Amino acid sequence: MFSEYIKAYPKFQTLLYILGILGLLKCTKMLWFIWKLMRPSTNLKKYGNGSWVCITGASDGIGKQLAMKFSQKGFKIILVARTRSKLEAVAQQLQTESHIIVADFAQSMDIKLFDKIMDEVGERDVSIVINNVGADAFNRFHLISDEEIYKTIIVNCLPVTMLCKRFIPQLLRRRSHKSAIVNVTSLAGQIPTPYFNVYSASKSYGEYLTSTLSAEYPELEVFALRPSEVSTNMTFNRKPDLMTITPSDCADGLLKRMGWNTNGHWNHEIQAEFYLFAPRWLFNWVMIKFIAPQWMKERASTTDTQKKNN
Repeated sequence: MFSEYIKAYPKFQTLLYILGILGLLKCTKMLWFIWKLMRPSTNLKKYGNGSWVCITGASDGIGKQLAMKFSQKGFKIILVARTRSKLEAVAQQLQTESHIIVADFAQSMDIKLFDKIMDEVGERDVSIVINNVGADAFNRFHLISDEEIYKTIIVNCLPVTMLCKRFIPQLLRRRSHKSAIVNVTSLAGQIPTPYFNVYSASKSYGEYLTSTLSAEYPELEVFALRPSEVSTNMTFNRKPDLMTITPSDCADGLLKRMGWNTNGHWNHEIQAEFYLFAPRWLFNWVMIKFIAPQWMKERASTTDTQKKNN
């Protein structure tokens, strides 16, 4: 009876087909999300035993933990950051050979900076490049200083661009093993985030660059790590909680999911799906009314404490 009714109304039949297709797509997306959370860890041997991993922003936070985790897996590590003493401290904690390159990415307008980095990398067999260095600015847009804006754009956009350009020819010559470029963006690069205005826009640049390079160079693995809140100096070392994970957790999430765009840790994978599903107006309202004011207080309190200690 019902089937005859459907046949009598072609438009209703078309609507049912469309709803069925949409339902199938939703189910497929849900199955893909579950697979992302449960799939086996990546076999890192495909990148070549004893090869080098080059990590920028390696002196602390996520970069430091990535260096330690990859070293534990047998990779040699090139540590890149601006403070030699911090890099030396990280190098002492590694289980494999390391090489230190001192570079201040706030000076990225100087193209010679990247030539210097590549000269120091030399002929080392680099299999994985992790563009992790970053800077943020968190405030209402008109209250952010010009200096903060310049630094955020320069540090978040130029190093990832120029190091991808410098390393890709070298990685293409590695034919016996896989090679990867990991660009550390942010969940804020996927979702325009109030108060993270310039930071969010600069991380979106990294997202688009990663997507285009992945399409242009299918022989390489070019993908993004998109964490949400991580307890680092950049977040004023906010205590880990339901929303905030440790740098170690973030690093573990990347090693498990190498080769695919990922938010890293399962916690952030779930957060990303929830935020992307929620209506944009609701996300903005919660961010502006509740989350941003609390984070502003935390940052102001931490800054005041640091000033008193100094």
